[in-house]
Amino acid sequence: MNRLYETVKRISESQDQKSEADRLYTLARQAAWFEPVTQALKSMAGPGERCMFCSGSESSCVEHFQPKAVFPLMAMVWENYLWSCDICNRSKGERFPPKTEPGEQLIDPTVEDVWSFFFIDEYGNLTARWRPDLNDVDGRASITIDFLSLDRDALQESRQLRLRDLKEKAKDSLDLVATGKLTKEELRMRIESWKSQPFQPDVTDYFLNGPGKAESPFAELRAEAGL
Repeated sequence: MNRLYETVKRISESQDQKSEADRLYTLARQAAWFEPVTQALKSMAGPGERCMFCSGSESSCVEHFQPKAVFPLMAMVWENYLWSCDICNRSKGERFPPKTEPGEQLIDPTVEDVWSFFFIDEYGNLTARWRPDLNDVDGRASITIDFLSLDRDALQESRQLRLRDLKEKAKDSLDLVATGKLTKEELRMRIESWKSQPFQPDVTDYFLNGPGKAESPFAELRAEAGL
């Protein structure tokens, strides 16, 4: 990471920071020393190296959360990197309110609890949370969904399918436990294996780790597993 911080200094000392940021970042992506940065991001993205924004697509892009065209000093800052799919990367582009336009700041999935802003409904659709204090949906969630197209049809359909699959697996496993054909330890192993599957991991996280774990049949599943 020292190489990253060295380039930040060079950008800060340049008279044309934007051009220098573009130049140094382009060179870095072609250099062997940058490969550990990419590998670290892939590891952070979890099973299947899914997009840190949408969870639905395999990623291939180093995403600058704060766009380097707007924030050239952030072009080589590790904390500003995400691993994203091309669709989310292109959808977001160089937009970053309120710096580039009116609106609330986008949600950073690496440092913020996304389930404080979003929920997944009973059908599997990602939705902005309702804010009773504002009598409106959460503004940051709404603009993040809009800018990244997180509610695009293919994603929502994939989430719906993943939720149906999880519910079927949960109910089948509960039946096996009830008939003595599956032990608690085996049930816990099943749950962990579901968490490691790369198919729409945001749905799995919501219903097995997040707020959805209190809903049926996942609440019963966790109780049987002693979680």
